Amino acid sequence: MYKTYPLPLLPVKKMTLHGDSTCLKVRDDDSGKWRNLKWDEVGTQIQRTAEALVAFGIGVQEPVGVFSENMKEFLYTDMGCLSIRAYGVPLYATLSTGQVKYIVEDSGMRLLFVGGQRQYDCAYPITRTHDLTLVAYDPEVTFAPEDERSMYFTDFLEKGARKSCQDEVEKRRVESREEDIAFILYTSGTSGESKGVILTHLNVATSINHHAGMPGIKAQNISMNFLPMTHIFEKMWCLLCLQCGIIIAINTDPHQITTTLPEIRPHYMCNVPRFWEKVYLGVREKMEHMPPSLNHVSQDCLKVCHEYQMEYLAKEKTPPLGLKMKYKMYEKTLLKLVKKTVGIDRGVLFPVSGAALSKEVHGFLLSFAIPIAYGYGATETTATVSYCMPEETKFGSIGKPLDHLQIRIDQEAGGELLVKGSSITTGYYNKPEENAKAFTEDGFFRTGDLVTQDEDGYLYFKERSKDLYKTANGKYIAPQMLEGLMVSDSVIEQALVVADKRNFVSALIYPNWSKLTKLLGEQEGGADLPQDPEVLRKSPEVTAFLQERLNHALRDVAEYERVKKFYIIPEPFTIENGQLTNSLKAKRAVILSRYQDEINDLYGYALN
Repeated sequence: MYKTYPLPLLPVKKMTLHGDSTCLKVRDDDSGKWRNLKWDEVGTQIQRTAEALVAFGIGVQEPVGVFSENMKEFLYTDMGCLSIRAYGVPLYATLSTGQVKYIVEDSGMRLLFVGGQRQYDCAYPITRTHDLTLVAYDPEVTFAPEDERSMYFTDFLEKGARKSCQDEVEKRRVESREEDIAFILYTSGTSGESKGVILTHLNVATSINHHAGMPGIKAQNISMNFLPMTHIFEKMWCLLCLQCGIIIAINTDPHQITTTLPEIRPHYMCNVPRFWEKVYLGVREKMEHMPPSLNHVSQDCLKVCHEYQMEYLAKEKTPPLGLKMKYKMYEKTLLKLVKKTVGIDRGVLFPVSGAALSKEVHGFLLSFAIPIAYGYGATETTATVSYCMPEETKFGSIGKPLDHLQIRIDQEAGGELLVKGSSITTGYYNKPEENAKAFTEDGFFRTGDLVTQDEDGYLYFKERSKDLYKTANGKYIAPQMLEGLMVSDSVIEQALVVADKRNFVSALIYPNWSKLTKLLGEQEGGADLPQDPEVLRKSPEVTAFLQERLNHALRDVAEYERVKKFYIIPEPFTIENGQLTNSLKAKRAVILSRYQDEINDLYGYALN
């Protein structure tokens, strides 16, 4: 168990005790080289940021916005705010001007840090009608010709250095209270208006203190920072890393992860299931398309790994000596080579949460000895509610609840998970009516998620209560579970289930066109098919091919859960077209509305 410090004191303590230890790794994109930043430098920058915030006039418990991709300056601002009893309000870097305007108005912020040109261009129009100052992290940002108010981060720090604010920073640092707000994080809003989740210093400290004792946590190991620091999962993991002396390698561009991951080969990385679904598909493809001389070996490796991990270890049975020796041989050779290619061969712990992880993908990752710690949490619970360590995994489970939490399962609400404890939010900012709905009379938070619990205390996620479908035949359908099975097929890039009030299950499908055309081309007559996706998606050959793949992916579900018809959509769900939230969850209502006519055509009727 690592010694943890109150967040306002953390930079000072680390500079004093570990000033020469590496804190961050940052990449020069021109050279591709990573540079180490020691705690002396990081702590100094946090102190300068804190002093500049005071010099600007930021008061106790005043909001400060950060609208940026992952950058070292993001961390400096977060920690600077915590040092002076202000609180950060992080905004996803992909938000629109309207979404940013809503958060600016709802939070009452006067200062907003922007990462790059896109964020500046998005936020600048708001400054014309609001008392809002922008500070740009990227020195390459071009300000509007008439903009005389915005400034660069370096200039912001210089303005602070010209005023003597050290005493005020130190005064606020020691006066910090556990009931102070540490952050307000706005939910991504799959439906309805975005809500600001209040997280206090007590909420954050409780969560960090629990995780600081996790097996495998070791100072100077490296964590890849991939998810947005705006996401509660990544934000809390970064704070844990800072507390425990784990080096954070900052991945500034999520599209570069296939390049940066092999460069860093991290020991830790938290991520959402969709990332690991893509790893699963990539690794399987590498194994299945090895040179003919290695094809037998690769197929045998897949078989041995599955049998060893899933048929024995996952069922708490002792594997035969011969199988164990064969697995260990593959682990040191072929498995190591494949994992090193991806960049995950040094993995100690890879926490996964944020959505349902399909059993097929989870089983594959376990069989390859990828140290997945699958868990469950929410912004309102300061991330973790429960998790399984790799060696304690019960297949399909999201783990046991944290020790300090009280949980209750409301069977009258279909098995909704209720939680209570010192890491649970105090409520939504400026939303008294929402707070009344979100908490029970005795203080339990309603997660909105349906679960079951076994005799050993392990939880099993079923579905979001608002996402659960009831067919016209009275059968309940869990769409996330079905979608997870579908996208575990390499040909299916995205899928969204349709079933509510309908007499059978259908789906909206976006294929992996390059994979699909390659496989179709290998079939008899496939070479004569057109290559244009817009033409292909309307062809009976593609429909028949995809239906066969869907039938295989859903082979183990009940007959009434299987997809009978589907529509191939012309474009993927993205954040840009408004069909994904910033945390990559499907906006079901938006998507169903967009394809309402096509869905009605599948069924031959419209719902009233």
